[in-house]
Amino acid sequence: MSDAALRRRLLAWYDAHRRPLPWRSSKDPYRVWLSEIMLQQTTVAAVIPYYERFLSRFPDVRALASADEDEVLRLWAGLGYYSRARNLLAAAREVARRGGAFPEDPEGLRALPGVGRYTAGAVASIAFSKKTPLVDGNVARVFARLFAMRGDPKSPAFQKRAWARADALVDARRPGDWNQALMELGATVCLPALPSCPSCPLAPACRAKALGLQESLPRQTERKAPVPLRWTALVVRDGGRLLLWRRDAHERLLPGHWGLPEARHLPGTAPGRLLGRLTHSITHHRISVSIHEAERPARLPPAARWTTPREAREMLVSSLWRKALDSAA
Repeated sequence: MSDAALRRRLLAWYDAHRRPLPWRSSKDPYRVWLSEIMLQQTTVAAVIPYYERFLSRFPDVRALASADEDEVLRLWAGLGYYSRARNLLAAAREVARRGGAFPEDPEGLRALPGVGRYTAGAVASIAFSKKTPLVDGNVARVFARLFAMRGDPKSPAFQKRAWARADALVDARRPGDWNQALMELGATVCLPALPSCPSCPLAPACRAKALGLQESLPRQTERKAPVPLRWTALVVRDGGRLLLWRRDAHERLLPGHWGLPEARHLPGTAPGRLLGRLTHSITHHRISVSIHEAERPARLPPAARWTTPREAREMLVSSLWRKALDSAA
């Protein structure tokens, strides 16, 4: 099947079957960019309510640029990968500093904090109709099967071939729709397990299907073994107040977040009665947390603060610390 025929088939399928996702109702670069940052390593179903809340509070890039980081993190709470939220704010401030207009070309977009090659391609093609390719996990899977591409889809060699394919195929007339169609096909039809080949508009051209390899391509990437960590969290109360600790900006995990102090944060304060235990995963770390009562420290460190339970709920962004507080209740 020719490249032109592939484009016609896939775009016709996309026009008939695309999901009515909220960010597809507008080509506003702010909305496109916001959705793409949120969708990094996060499912569509999880992103939709966050996207709608963000737009309600920050309807344009200037509104976001003027926000306080703590408020942005609170609205982001539960999405994880909090560096995305900090980069989101930094990029909004950079765009606002330039007059409020997003760069239209991929190179200009990649100069913004948190914008890589994929995100730049998505925003340039969808918002500005630039003939720019993109490759994400869904597109890599579609290409692996469509062209019987072997190898680890995350390897540099595979990525180089996938980006070359994407560049050759991108539709000049409808680049944004073409890129979204590829991703939609991977998300709804060319699934990681048990691809729905009878529903695929590109099945007649699929080399993996012709070879009977559609369920074995792409090769599964070996997962890293989780890194085990053990934390001892302290619940320190003073009447109706609770002690929270702001983690240092150089912490490996959850930098700058408010949370319960760990025993290492309050030297000389011994853990008391066990209140609960929990496990929590952050990236490839598996954290086991034991939660203990502790006495009020003689001196309050600068990074600590007394809060009411209601204030604590507003300040705790990470679901880890929210679960810890629930376990200690």
